[in-house]
This record gives sequence, C-alpha cells and structure tokens, in this order.
Amino acid sequence: MEIFRKTTVIHLLICIQVFGLASHSFSADVQLPRITIEGLKNLMDNGADIVIIDTQPKKLYEMGGHIKGAVSLPWAKEIDYADVRKLPSDKPLILYCDCGPGEEASNNVGNQLMELGFKNVKILADPSIRGWKEKGYPIEK
Repeated sequence: MEIFRKTTVIHLLICIQVFGLASHSFSADVQLPRITIEGLKNLMDNGADIVIIDTQPKKLYEMGGHIKGAVSLPWAKEIDYADVRKLPSDKPLILYCDCGPGEEASNNVGNQLMELGFKNVKILADPSIRGWKEKGYPIEK
C-alpha cells in the first residue's frame, strides 16, 4: 500500500508539473472520442486488433504498472513522426493517462497523432488506468 501511495504522489506531482508548464498547449485540442473501461476490456476480451498507448511518464509506465499489452508514448509538447513511426496507422489507437477528468495528456497526444495522420484515435475515459486497476483488470510492469 505504501508503494501505491508513493507512486500516486509522484504521479500527481508530475501531472501538476506537466500541466503547469504546458496547459496552454492543451487549450486548442479537440476533444477526442472516449471509450469506457468496460468498452476497452470487451475489445480486449474479444481479440480486437487495437493498440493501447500509455501516455504517462516512462517511470510511471514501468513502476506503476500499465494495461497489459500497452506501449509507452509519454506526453511531450511536440511529438514527431520519428516518435510514432512504428505505430500502425490502420489500427484503432486507445490512449490513456492518469490525469483525471478531461484526460488532458492523452487527449493532447491523441490530437498530435491525428495531426501526424492517424485516423482512429480514442481516449480511455476517466478514471482511466486508476479505474482499470481498481477493477482488477490485467496490468503488467
């Protein structure tokens, strides 16, 4: 439980720092479609050909655990094609963060992916990864 608390505190501090430094860049973002936790779990259980992307800082992806099979693409003010060239452009992308209502970090990354030519991008709705873990759904470290 102590590790979970430390991870949560670290995550909150990182989110505050990210939003404090870059909140102005989120304001122009289009709100992308959301998918519920149950909707994502159903897709996974039915073998849907999707790509799940964790937009949290790399340390949280590694230490805090991530949705099973998710790839790491941490939020950055500017993502370029070199960062995402290995992502398939023909598959649905489901992005998540742990930034609370609005899912600002994942929504911003999603908008950047759309600008780079990705068409089918959705955001895992709040409570996102927290809710996923609370339900006991598969995670990996």
